Amino acid sequence: MKFLKSKLNIIFLILGITLFGLFLYKFGIEAFNIIKYNINFFYLSLFILVTAIGIVPNTMKIKVILDSYGYKINLFKLIKQHVSAFAVSYVTPASRLGGEPLKVYMLKKETNVDYKTGTTAVILDKFVEVLGSALYGIIGLILLIMLFGIPLYFKLIFGFLVFLALFILYTIYYRVKKGKGVFSNVFLFLRLNRIRDWNKLTPTLRDIENKMGEFFRNHKKSFALSCFFYIINGIFFIIEFKFLLLSIGVTASIFQIILMINVWGLMNFVPTPASLGFLEAGQFGLFSILKGDGATGLAMTFVLRATYLLVVCLGFIFIILFSGKQLLKKKFKTRKVA
Repeated sequence: MKFLKSKLNIIFLILGITLFGLFLYKFGIEAFNIIKYNINFFYLSLFILVTAIGIVPNTMKIKVILDSYGYKINLFKLIKQHVSAFAVSYVTPASRLGGEPLKVYMLKKETNVDYKTGTTAVILDKFVEVLGSALYGIIGLILLIMLFGIPLYFKLIFGFLVFLALFILYTIYYRVKKGKGVFSNVFLFLRLNRIRDWNKLTPTLRDIENKMGEFFRNHKKSFALSCFFYIINGIFFIIEFKFLLLSIGVTASIFQIILMINVWGLMNFVPTPASLGFLEAGQFGLFSILKGDGATGLAMTFVLRATYLLVVCLGFIFIILFSGKQLLKKKFKTRKVA
């Protein structure tokens, strides 16, 4: 299974690089010219500012969850961990999950949140995020149905993925809330417990499910508040994209922006670092339909990537500082023992 996963990642990476190279070769000069002749640094600055501020409600989701478990953690520490996890996720194939183990580890080392609670909080945070994305997907699906230029098969695939996500989320919520297994059952069904040293994970998964069930049953207000912060984060996404588009001289309605966000979110599930190539293809196709100019969509992705690379750099700075502190602590403990 590990070999198959590695092979699929390599295939998608090659496809992503090929797509990126193809779009860059055919439309790159046109896209860069759009940026060069239309760039508005005032709106670009606003885009960067709103992106930075938007990290706060995004981080508040997990803060609310951790608060419900009795861990009152400083928001700035959680923001550092969020940015660090984002940086790792951005450069790995699992763009929505790659940095989550790091977040769990940092929660343990920086704020003394035990691994089971940290893992539970991270899973619940992702649950809220995917739930919010699926609800945005429903809005996007309604808008897609209204657009005649988009192929029917794409609408059907998009609709299937949205409702599949909602079905999976409901199944997880219902079973976990009722004290029934989900992750542990899948783990056993796939016979992963037969892998050497993995058989010990089954009780851990059940503990995590119990903690999640306790949260859904006894902390409904915290769950609702976490969802509220995702809604705020979603509003920031719309404002971000509005300023992003204005920074290259493009005006778009709120409905068009929601479609762009949906395509961006959908491409994030493709197992390539930073959705390389697939993000360009998705936005190029959407802009070709909405604006009749795919190169503008390509220009938007270039500016978006440049900004996110700044966040990635900041995240790796946080990781380096965190690693340095852990090494110093380890060295100090070794000397103390000696």
